[in-house]
Amino acid sequence: LMCMEFWAGWFDYWGCGKHNHSDCDRNARELDQILSRGSVNLYMFHGGTNFGFMNGSNDTDRLLPDVTSYDYDAPLTEDGQITEKYRIFQRIISKYTQIEEVTFSTKIQRKSYGRAAVKDRVSLFEILDEISQKTHSAYPVSMEEVGQDYGYILYRTRLSGRTEYRDFRLLHTRDRAQIFEDGRQIGVYYDRELDASHELQLQCRDACLDILVENMGRVNYGPHLEEQRKGISGGVWLDEFFQSDWEIYPLPLKHMEQINFSKPYQEGTPAFYRFELSAAETADTFLDLTGFGKGCVFVNGFPLGRYWDIGPQKRLYVPGPLLKEGQNEIIVFETEGRAAGWITFWDEPDLGEKK
Repeated sequence: LMCMEFWAGWFDYWGCGKHNHSDCDRNARELDQILSRGSVNLYMFHGGTNFGFMNGSNDTDRLLPDVTSYDYDAPLTEDGQITEKYRIFQRIISKYTQIEEVTFSTKIQRKSYGRAAVKDRVSLFEILDEISQKTHSAYPVSMEEVGQDYGYILYRTRLSGRTEYRDFRLLHTRDRAQIFEDGRQIGVYYDRELDASHELQLQCRDACLDILVENMGRVNYGPHLEEQRKGISGGVWLDEFFQSDWEIYPLPLKHMEQINFSKPYQEGTPAFYRFELSAAETADTFLDLTGFGKGCVFVNGFPLGRYWDIGPQKRLYVPGPLLKEGQNEIIVFETEGRAAGWITFWDEPDLGEKK
């Protein structure tokens, strides 16, 4: 008898309220029962991290993208710390097999580096042509159709003659779209809201319409596996016609060195923020983005992961090997236009209040 997935915890998705954790006593009883009859595979034994844009998602009746942390309330935490659950499981397993004593070759340290103030900032709309290879298309096409797998994609067109549309839809669009008129945000739609009908109110009859779409993570099982093209696949419907003539800007954000921070910054718009962290020694740390809204982080060019103030996760794990002694560069891409003047590095994780 083999239990292929013994769930020792559970994952979190953005907006789930509180951090999931399991009943350790129940876990212990069930592990003992399994081992008395056969073998077991612990899922998860060691927590992990969905670095970059690599988180998955569930989707049955709505999209539930995993947070950046995959700590999972596992016996070993996201950063490899031994928990009480680990010690309890160890005692139970030792009833059924001999456990050799292990010595660790490396001492993993956590460190609180404190605050780092913002050094530079620049608005996304000011540097689109520098960080993206623009294409033209009669109608919007998906990320995959322009050779992009992950990240964001921006669609731009011009509207003229009217300031009001009663039936505005983003057909077959995934996963989250921000709508801008001449750089001013006028709408945000997510998941099932995208195909629904909305009113579009403009200030000008001749307006630049930008649609910034984020790939929030592909589903990994269920009825929507074959519906995972990201971006806009079905067109933009305006009352009685499809809008045509689009500029498309893929934004996989693979080359952060291309960001020109000498260009202008406009408060309240999607923007990049640059910070410097001085480290006399390297250690694991946890990045707190309190005051920011939603986006992603890069540490010395490495895509660390996403953040979102709806939680539950409040700090991102930064492994020590990503840092270097001396100056470290942290770039934050903030899409909601909400930004603090600093970020903070702590020596403890904060995955949110436990359920």
